[in-house]
Amino acid sequence: MKRLVFPMVLAADPALADRDDGRGYIMDGYGFGMMMFALPLWLIVLGIVVAGVIWFVRRTDANPTQRPGAAIAALDMRLARGEIDPEDCSARKTLLAG
Repeated sequence: MKRLVFPMVLAADPALADRDDGRGYIMDGYGFGMMMFALPLWLIVLGIVVAGVIWFVRRTDANPTQRPGAAIAALDMRLARGEIDPEDCSARKTLLAG
């Protein structure tokens, strides 16, 4: 943490040096130092938000019936209930396997 604070203080030093001329600097002379770290901070926050939205959309958009494992499990259940015969089940599994 100390490695990050020292460069911040050095970067803010020019803004602090001009502080006493009475012109009223924004944020009491710390404006440049704060601006220097505001852009990377906002880029990190924006990246986290975008990644979260992408993760959420992919998670909610995924339909479990579209996965081959779920389709094969459904075929096995239909075979177990006697709805389809073993030859039909194996033919459909071959089609699903591609």
